[in-house]
Amino acid sequence: MRCFLLILLLLAGLPVSLPASPSSSATIVASVEPLAMALRQLYGDQAEVVTLLAPNQNPHHLSLSPRQALAVRDADLVVWLGEDAEPPVAALIRRRSGPNLALADLPGAEVRDGSAGHDHAGDHAGHSHSQIDPHLWLAPANMVVLARALAEQDRVPLPAMEPGRFIAAVEASEQAIAARLAPLRQQAWLTYHHPYAYFQHHFGLADPLVISEQLGAGPSSRRFVTLAARINKSNMRCALLEPEAQGQLVKRLCPDCDQIRLDPLGRDHTDSGYSDWLEQVVTPAFVTCLQAGR
Repeated sequence: MRCFLLILLLLAGLPVSLPASPSSSATIVASVEPLAMALRQLYGDQAEVVTLLAPNQNPHHLSLSPRQALAVRDADLVVWLGEDAEPPVAALIRRRSGPNLALADLPGAEVRDGSAGHDHAGDHAGHSHSQIDPHLWLAPANMVVLARALAEQDRVPLPAMEPGRFIAAVEASEQAIAARLAPLRQQAWLTYHHPYAYFQHHFGLADPLVISEQLGAGPSSRRFVTLAARINKSNMRCALLEPEAQGQLVKRLCPDCDQIRLDPLGRDHTDSGYSDWLEQVVTPAFVTCLQAGR
């Protein structure tokens, strides 16, 4: 009956309103939430951004589900950290035919050695890092490198005004963060596993006292005694801890420390843009913690 009426309207020359077809926006998979924050800020509503790592997944012991594997396979673009930072994701990338951007491999990206804390900056294309620090997003300059790389690919084009608008926002946040942290650069602080090295070095903060090289393991008895002596000598009051850190152990080690929790993966701020998260979540945590020792 509907088809018959439509034909009559067409024969009579009357205007016909057809239902709009659903929009077919591109899908971008980001391996971790801070990359997704940057992509949402860059693309707005012009692309659907999906975060691969679920909030309840531990990135240090990551096992990806078949559903996550399908998300990587079917995405128009995958943005991830790189093979040495995310081996489980690398296995999925090798099985997909579409394009991907690995942050650690982009020319100009800063990549830190996770085993010894040495800097490696410059062109990393084709370079192997056996133990890189995977928290590359905590260096704002790395996200600028990513934004420029996105502008050069044509599979999912950036909206008008990008990446210029994003870069300007990140640079403005950098200036505001540097001003807030400048009076606190010499303050002593404690961290469990130290996922914040990119941020610390970028803004010139003092090296922290690190409890353990491995997140799932505590210090030996001998190291515990050594750490306690150093804490007492330095009059430390700041403990900046990732969600997986052992709070009770830190309390025994530094009973006078203010424990400030900060998720370097931003899993508790999935509605934020990258520059806002860096300025309004990461920086206040550092400021609150470091001010405790003044």
